[in-house]
Amino acid sequence: MAKPRPVKGIRADGRLTPNARRIMAVRIEEVYQYDGAVADPARVTELHDMRIACKRLRYLLEIFTPAFVADLEPFIDEVKELQDVLGDIHDCDVQIPMLIDHLAWLERQERDGVDAVLAVGTPRPRTAATREAAFAQFRRRFDEARRADERPGLHTMIGLRRRERDVRYADFISRWRRLKHEHFRARLEAALGIAR
Repeated sequence: MAKPRPVKGIRADGRLTPNARRIMAVRIEEVYQYDGAVADPARVTELHDMRIACKRLRYLLEIFTPAFVADLEPFIDEVKELQDVLGDIHDCDVQIPMLIDHLAWLERQERDGVDAVLAVGTPRPRTAATREAAFAQFRRRFDEARRADERPGLHTMIGLRRRERDVRYADFISRWRRLKHEHFRARLEAALGIAR
């Protein structure tokens, strides 16, 4: 997780609004530093770090609202929506590998179970009836060793989470592009009285 950047020029004995402006300028820059990276849906770390940067910005906007004349609620709402959609993406980014790891664990369990069944030295049956009985016994032990009933559900969950991530990422990119098109940063900085 990206650590917050230090804010220079804060005066403990200074007025609230100038200090708030300095802090907000740095936190806005932290969000926008991810602009190029988040255009790639595979940049999982950067998307998560941008969510954290949005969270910091949102909370500070809420805290410092009384220090400014401008109505900051519309800005807070936009940042919160970005934070929420990035949070949904992050949830998928965490859950998908966990589900895949569980599938791999099942594979190992089944492989170990089959190996254990095969390790039990059964003499080779000579008649069709004894071969059939031996196969039935093997099949029973094999079925006990495997947990295939979980796999379809896990594959379904992985597919659903991947699809949800794609949808949420498309939503995020659409929102981010709209905010850039609407000059969100410039409007926010103007509302806060931050000169660039």
